[in-house]
Amino acid sequence: MDTNLSKKEPNESRRKKLQTCVEILTRWFAKWSAVFPNHPVSKLQTATYAEALIDLTAEQLEYGCKEASKNMEQFPKPGHIRKPAENLTNEYLGPALEWDPELERQRLERKAEWERHLASGEVKQKPEPEPEKPRRPIGATRHAKSLEQQKQELREKGWLH
Repeated sequence: MDTNLSKKEPNESRRKKLQTCVEILTRWFAKWSAVFPNHPVSKLQTATYAEALIDLTAEQLEYGCKEASKNMEQFPKPGHIRKPAENLTNEYLGPALEWDPELERQRLERKAEWERHLASGEVKQKPEPEPEKPRRPIGATRHAKSLEQQKQELREKGWLH
C-alpha cells in the first residue's frame, strides 16, 4: 500500500486527513494511557501513528482502535490498528452521505406540495392491486378411477404384472 499520499493529494486534503487522524488517535491514546500508565504518549508518537495510518478512513481508524483495544496486552502499535481496520473495507457500507440542508428543504417542499395535490383531488393515487387468488397446491392429483381400477388398466396394457 502506498503511504506517500503527498504526490496524489493536494496539501489541504492531506492536512485535513492528518488532523482527523490525530484527533481520533488522541482520544484513544488517552484511554490506552490509563491502562498502561508506564507508557507516556508524546506528540511525536501521535504524529508517527497518524502518518502510518493516514490512508485509513475515519471509520476504519475508529474501528481499528476499538478492535485493538479488545485484546491488547501491550500499548497498540499501528499494525494492531491497521489489521482489523483493513478487514472493515470488505464490508460495503454504501456511499458516503453528505447532508445538504438546502436539498432537504426542497424535498420537504415537494412532499408538502404533493400532499396538497392529493388532498385536493388533482392527483389520484394508484388503486391497490387486487390480492392474488390462492393457487391450488402442487402435488398428487386425485384420479376418478380407484387404485384397483388403475392397476387393472395397467395390467391389461402389459405394463404391470
